[in-house]
Amino acid sequence: MAEPARESPRRDDTPAEAPSVALHSIEFRSDHGLLKDCKGEHGWRNAGSPCPQPEWTPKGAAPISVSMRKRLVIRLKLEARGGGPTALTGAIRGVGPAGITFESRSLAPGAAPLELSSARRLRRRIRKLQLALNWSVGGARVSPAKTSNVVYVTMGQPQTDKERVWQEDGVTLKRMDRAVAWVGPLNTLDPHAIVGALLARFPTYTLQPSPKVPRQFHHPTYLNNEGGAWAMSDYPEETGECQAIVRLIRGMLRQLGIPGKTRVIVVWGDPNVGGGREAQSADLEEQPWAGLDVAKVEGGRTWRAALVDGPVEEGKTYPASHTRMADGTLSPGLNRYEACLEFTHGGVTRYYAGGAGVFDDVKPILGVFWGLIWFSSTENDGYRVEKIVARYGAAGGGR
Repeated sequence: MAEPARESPRRDDTPAEAPSVALHSIEFRSDHGLLKDCKGEHGWRNAGSPCPQPEWTPKGAAPISVSMRKRLVIRLKLEARGGGPTALTGAIRGVGPAGITFESRSLAPGAAPLELSSARRLRRRIRKLQLALNWSVGGARVSPAKTSNVVYVTMGQPQTDKERVWQEDGVTLKRMDRAVAWVGPLNTLDPHAIVGALLARFPTYTLQPSPKVPRQFHHPTYLNNEGGAWAMSDYPEETGECQAIVRLIRGMLRQLGIPGKTRVIVVWGDPNVGGGREAQSADLEEQPWAGLDVAKVEGGRTWRAALVDGPVEEGKTYPASHTRMADGTLSPGLNRYEACLEFTHGGVTRYYAGGAGVFDDVKPILGVFWGLIWFSSTENDGYRVEKIVARYGAAGGGR
C-alpha cells in the first residue's frame, strides 16, 4: 500500500505569455504596379527596377500609385502569439487619414495572411497621400503599432503603351512625384483645365540654349536620351522649344492617367501656298520632318523661308534667334513651325500651343508669329531679312 502524500501537488504558477501580434509585411494589391527606380538612380530616364514588394516590411517602405475612387486592398502578413488558444478572437484594425480604415472579421492565433479592403474609397482628388496606419487588436499588443507608406493618387491608370517610342512615356517614382506635385494643387479634375494650367507654366518658348541647364539635356530642344522633356520641369524658368513644352505636358497627362486623346501637331505657313496665309499642319510623330522647309536662289544667294516671332524690317540684319541685343531686347526668332498639343476630351478639341496660348482651331495659330519672311544667312548664325511675305498676329490681322 502506498504511503499517503505528505504535500499537495504543485501548481504551475508560470504566467501565460501576453497576447501579441507581430506585423511582418503589407502588400498593396490594388496599386498600379508600375512604379520603378525607387532608389532614384536613373534621373529622369524610364529605367530602373520595379519598386519592391511587399511595399512595407519592418526594414522599410516603398511608395505606391493607385487610381482615385478605388478601395485600397492589402495583404497583411502577421503572427499572433500568446494568451492561450482562444485569447485572440477579436479583429485587427488599421486606422489611417481621410477615413481610410482596415478591419478583419476575426483574428485567430497563428500566422495566416489576411486580405483586407479599405472601408472607404479614395477621394476623387489627385494627390500625394501619407498613408500612416495605426494598428490595434483588442487585448493584445501590436508591433509595430504604426506603419506608413506614400500613396500617389492618380486620376486613372497611367498610360505606358508608347514607352518604347517616346522618351517621356513610362512610370518612375521621380516622374510620378513631379506630376502629382504640379497637378495636385490645381484642385480640378477637368482635363482641359489641367492641360491649360500646365501650359501656363510656360508663357513663352525659347530658341536659345541656356547655360543654366546641364548640357546632357540638350536645352532648348530637350531631344535627349535622359528622359526627354521631363528635365524641363527642373528648369521651368528657362522654358524650351514649343515642341518640348508640349511633350512634357503630354508626359504628365499620361503619367497620371488623365483621360483624353492627344496628338502633337505642328502648324506653319508656306510662301508657295496661298501667299503664306494658309495654315499647314501635320502630326509630328507621323511626319517627323514636317514644317517649313523652303529655299530658293535669288541673285546668287540662297534664301530660306522662316516664321518670325517679332517685328523685322526688310534689308536689315539681325543676330542669331533670341540673342540679347544692345537695347536689352531679344532678336526675333526664326521658326519652322509652332507645336501644339491637340487635346480632345468630352467632345471638345483644343490646341495648346507651346508657349503661345490656346486655340479652338488650327487656322488662327499662325497668328502666334509676327510674320513669314525670306532670309539669307550671315555670320555667327545671324540673318538678313530679304523679303516679308506675310504679316500675322495683331499687325497682320491674323487673329
